[in-house]
Amino acid sequence: MPNQLGKLFRVMARTYNRALVPFEISSVQAHILATLWLEGAMTIGELQARLMLGSSTLTGAVDRMERASLLKRLPVEGDRRAFQLIPVTWPARKAEALMETLAKTEDECFRGLSAAERRTLSSLLGKALAAFTGDDDE
Repeated sequence: MPNQLGKLFRVMARTYNRALVPFEISSVQAHILATLWLEGAMTIGELQARLMLGSSTLTGAVDRMERASLLKRLPVEGDRRAFQLIPVTWPARKAEALMETLAKTEDECFRGLSAAERRTLSSLLGKALAAFTGDDDE
């Protein structure tokens, strides 16, 4: 069955974007915020490696997020070209609601799988993604 992962990707993107409408952010923006909140400030290169997003996708999202005051870019000492991405602090309830929405949406996307199947899928996806670690997709 060709393109099953492509179909799943598109369905998941639509599902996440619908779930995130109340927050007025995209799925990419939500995952950027969640990553920065959980792991702390990082450079765009570090964030790109964590999320495995293409550089133009990530740069566009970060530019839009900066304009919307969702994050700030601060210069990295000793490197005039690098910037740290600092997420804004949301009220605790709103941030918790976003994180809960992300978790519930992932559960919704995989509702047809048992817990064991989810673990197997996660393991297989991790193995497949490991082959691309360090690749620049653009």
